[in-house]
This record gives sequence, structure tokens and C-alpha cells, in this order.
Amino acid sequence: KMGGFAVSVFNADSIIYSQGFGYSNKENEKLYITKTEQYIASISKTTIGIALMKAEELKLLNIEDSINDYLPFKIYNPDFPKGEITIKHLATHTSSLDYNESIVESLYVEESNKEESLEAFLSEYFETGKYGEITFTKNKPGTDWNYSNIGSALAAYIVEYTSGMSFANFTQTYIFDPLKLDNTFWTIATSDTLSHTSYYEPTEDSITEVRTSGVVLYPCRDMITNIEDLTTYCQAIISKDPKLLEESSFDRMLSPKLNSKVSNLPDDNNGLFFMIDRNNYGITYQLTGMSGGDNCIQTMMWFDPQTRLGYIFIGNTGFTDLNRSNHIWIYNALVSLGYNHSINNGSFGSNIRLRLHNIYNRIRAIY
Repeated sequence: KMGGFAVSVFNADSIIYSQGFGYSNKENEKLYITKTEQYIASISKTTIGIALMKAEELKLLNIEDSINDYLPFKIYNPDFPKGEITIKHLATHTSSLDYNESIVESLYVEESNKEESLEAFLSEYFETGKYGEITFTKNKPGTDWNYSNIGSALAAYIVEYTSGMSFANFTQTYIFDPLKLDNTFWTIATSDTLSHTSYYEPTEDSITEVRTSGVVLYPCRDMITNIEDLTTYCQAIISKDPKLLEESSFDRMLSPKLNSKVSNLPDDNNGLFFMIDRNNYGITYQLTGMSGGDNCIQTMMWFDPQTRLGYIFIGNTGFTDLNRSNHIWIYNALVSLGYNHSINNGSFGSNIRLRLHNIYNRIRAIY
């Protein structure tokens, strides 16, 4: 039910464990290894959060401002024409822009056209009405949580519009290159296709290979990487690496942004394109990160800001009730491995602090 996958357990500056399992191509018995590349689905959105903070550092925008200050067209929820939608609303999924799944999920794009796809699609969506009526929720911006790839892509486009660079080039310049993520890309055409995995859907008694390709809103889904690069990326976030952002920018991006009055919030809270939650893979205490998936992808990237331990799973098979227990078991094993490594290799004082932190989190999770 799992196809192939890779995992890693790490802290801010070292890798505790990293390994690939299963097959990147089952038919040819090609192993899934730590250098195997794949789409990582919605974990890609974390780059939008970093890009927004970098753009703010470059004085291109302010996340508290209205999106209409930075767009060539105007967007208002017609039920709340005076309720400005801010960049922060986009980054916390509280913009009131609905996720028009019937449109977005059908918009696949040629790899070579990705850099031009955001501007063309969003202009057609918001200005010309090519895709029909723009859908909003019935809630005032900032008051209701509603996951939206449209809103996420709009945030990425604001980075494009204010910087004069495509989102792909902006992230290459300010994220991938500084961290030397040499196996991380936005298009298959630029990656090592021999290292790219096949993709699978679970069935009752096996898995079935399926084809997938990039989507028009590529910053929301299409980051291609491997477990090695993704671990380096997450380590930079945990350590607040100055090659990415200033420490204050990391603090703002990762800190809780929503109050208890926000309705329909499924997580404990949100940062800017980072979730703060009791992880739904069986970890009862609060972690920061993001998960992603569709019919043939499943990914999880979460870390504990206090212990600075991180845990990543990326796999080439979709997540369903048929394999949910496997994901829960694997992720619990990763967290246990990180915890026990820290206990076995820590000082007496650090072990006491870690145990108290663990006990506190488990008690807090009850409430």
C-alpha cells in the first residue's frame, strides 16, 4: 500500500537518521533511495511564506497591507466590499477566497509554461471571468479559515508582481541557491528525470501506477525535491538560517497568527503558510510544519520548535484509509527515534528538560 518513500529525523545541524524504502518504480524494481526525487505537494507552500518574508525584507511589500496595494487588478469579497483582504489573510487561509476545486484541479500545465502560468491564470480568473464566477465564502476576510489554493497562488503572484521575477526565479535566487538545494526544482524538465519516481494509488490488494504532471498553480504543489534537500531546507528553518531570512522574519512567519474567534480552524493555529498543530499522524503534541498530498503523493514535514527536532516523510503513493495506519505507525516511529536519540546522547540537564517538555506537551494535548 506504500510504493516507495523516504524518511529523515534530524535536529538543526545534524541528521539522526535518513533512509529510503520500497520502490521508485515497482515494475522495474528500482529502489526508492534518499536521492529519489518527487513532487512534495502542499509542503511547497512553505516556500511562499519564506518568499513573502524575503520580499518584505527587500521592502517590496508588507504582509499587513491590502492585496489590492500590490496587484494590477482589484479583488473584494462582494458581501464585504469594505473588508480589505490582506496578504496575511492569504498566508493564513482566512482571505474568504474559496477553493474552486472544480476549476483548479483540472488545470494541468506544460512544464515549460510554468513560469508564465501564474500571471496568465490569475488575470483570466479575476479580470476576464474566463473560469466563471469568482467564489468567496460568506465570511468577512480574516474571520474564517478556508484552505484555498487560489489564495495561496495569489500570494505567490504578489511576490512575482512586486519583484519583477517569476516565483520560480525568486525562490531559486533566495531559497534554493543560498541553501545549495541542487536537487530541488519547479519543473521535471530541469530535474534529473532518471532520479524522479513513478507514482501510485493504493488499491484493495496492491498499488496501481498513475501519471501525474504539474499544475498551473505550481507554487502550491509542484516543488520537486528529495529527502536530502528537503531535510537541509527544514534544518535551515529550524535554525533560522540567516542565509534565508533575518531571525525576526522567521519569528513572525512561524508564530501563531490567528485568534480563537476564527471559525472552522482545523489546526491549533497557523503561521504564514506553516501550520501549528497536534499532528494528525498520531503525534498528540504540538508541532510546526506542513503536510501535502493528492491521489498519488503523500508528504509530511513537521518539527518541534522547542527541542528543534524535525521529522520528514515523502512518498510516491496517495494517502487513503487503506494505508493511513502505515503513515501513523511510521511517523510515530520517527518521532520516537528522535526523542530516544536525544535522551541517549544528551547531558543530564538537557535530558531533564526534554522529558519535562515531553510530559508538558502530552498533558497539554489532552486539552
